Amino acid sequence: MLGDWLSILPLVVAVAPVPIPPETQLAAASLAGVYVVSQLGDACPDDMELVDGDFCPSLEYECLNRRHPKSLSCDEYARKPECRHDTTSLRFCIDRYEWPNRPGERPSVYVNWHEAQTQCSSIGKRLCRRHEWTLACEGPKRAPYPHGWSRHPTSCNLDHPRIPVNVRALDDPATRSSEIERLWQAHPIGAGAGCVSAFGARDMVGNVDEWTDNRPEGLDRESTLNGGYWGPVRNTCRLTTRAHGPGFRYYQIGFRCCQDPADGVRPALPAGPTPRWLLERARGPDGWPIPDWAREG
Repeated sequence: MLGDWLSILPLVVAVAPVPIPPETQLAAASLAGVYVVSQLGDACPDDMELVDGDFCPSLEYECLNRRHPKSLSCDEYARKPECRHDTTSLRFCIDRYEWPNRPGERPSVYVNWHEAQTQCSSIGKRLCRRHEWTLACEGPKRAPYPHGWSRHPTSCNLDHPRIPVNVRALDDPATRSSEIERLWQAHPIGAGAGCVSAFGARDMVGNVDEWTDNRPEGLDRESTLNGGYWGPVRNTCRLTTRAHGPGFRYYQIGFRCCQDPADGVRPALPAGPTPRWLLERARGPDGWPIPDWAREG
């Protein structure tokens, strides 16, 4: 019963009609926080990172320094990107590395979107949604690269020269492995120690392209690719390729998985009045609802 009361202390303090001293507010939040956190299990498995933040669906980077006027790549971006749309609060788990998510191994490639979905499902996960992948990469500051605002080939594996592809050899199962080997310029999983986002996910730009699930966003293409690969492409967190259908495979295409947190905690509520559904669930130490004066009008 005490735990029930502690869990709503910050809510009562927030809606009280009289001024509450700052030290009282802090004490209430601390007591409730200790109780709530002590009841929660781990949000994500050991091989995943928790992402909890606000996704901006419409954002444009401003390039400050382009290496060549006709180049797609930008060496440095402005540090104050403007969100042009309402944000969405997200909370989910994402694989720390590309599939198979095991440091030291090679990232898997030459898989199509359907195969990526199946692989994730086989271990109780799912393919990352495009907006989830983007937030996990750019972090709360919405940086264009996981490590910040400047392009550093030494941090992430990118900007290698393109090697002409022998399409016939790649299509033939008898010669496919040797052709992929000839084209291979990816680093082993976890080798890019500097290519890590604010949320802890690694190699989200460069190394291998990653399939994402675009169905929740209601756009015309369900299968999207994010992050770019080791070649000389844009490689930003918002780089999205929509040109390939779900059956497409290629020598540099991989993926990683996501899943919902296991602790059941919802994403952070947006700023504004406390929703009535939350107030309806708040109970005092005796089991009765909190008083009318503490409720939203």
